Amino acid sequence: MRVLERRLRKLEQGMLPAAENAESRRVLDAVLDMQRRRAASLGLPAPEEDLESVYRPGMSIGDTIRAHLQRMRERRAAEEDGARQ
Repeated sequence: MRVLERRLRKLEQGMLPAAENAESRRVLDAVLDMQRRRAASLGLPAPEEDLESVYRPGMSIGDTIRAHLQRMRERRAAEEDGARQ
């Protein structure tokens, strides 16, 4: 039983997202800046920066995908409404 508990604990630790620290935030800011510049040079809209709405603790991968698809559909609908007017 202890072996199973240890294996489960190791598995859970491997699945959890890493805690954010100053270094990871600096890297994330650099990546987002590169994506923004690339999008601007190609004339595309800037990528989403609101990462909190993408992942919430306890969300499954399926929930994350469904939430992304819903946001994508809403964004496309808003763009189509803006193009029609």
